[in-house]
This record gives sequence, C-alpha cells and structure tokens, in this order.
Amino acid sequence: MILQELQKKQIEALKSRETFRLGVIRYLLSLIKNREIELRPQKMELTDEIVLKLLQKQVKKREELIEEYRKANRQDLVDKESAELVIVKELVEEFSRQ
Repeated sequence: MILQELQKKQIEALKSRETFRLGVIRYLLSLIKNREIELRPQKMELTDEIVLKLLQKQVKKREELIEEYRKANRQDLVDKESAELVIVKELVEEFSRQ
C-alpha cells in the first residue's frame, strides 16, 4: 500500500537527515491522514487510488503556485515550491508504477 511505502520513506529521510525531504513527506502524510478522517463518516476506506489522486493533486497545486509566484517575482518561493514539486513528482511516478 502506498501509505506504508510513504511511511518507510519518511523513516529513511529521517535516518539520512534529509530535513527538506522529510518535511515534504510529513506534509503529504498529514494530507493523507486528513483525507482518511474525511472518509470515515462515509464508511469508506483509504485506497491506493485515493492516495495517488491526492498526490497528483499536490503536483498540480505546486505547478500552479510556481506560476503565481513567478508572476509576483518571488523567486525564493518559486525555488522552494520547485524543490517540493520534484519530490512529489518522484513519489507519484514511483507509486504509479506499482
């Protein structure tokens, strides 16, 4: 399951002291947990498909933010979002192949 793989990646990032990557993974895990809580009243379970869609939505969101930050001449935020986008895209590609 994607959730367990993401949790393993969180531990790997923690052990290798990749703080930026760890922060991105923790953020994604919190989004997934929130989605799981939203599904409880509907008596639905969190599936890999739901998690993958959530991750893909994050890719799109970051791409849109980068464009907005470019228009606002905020290169610092463009760089931050671009770095996060690379990590999220990498995870989406990996989990899409499974």
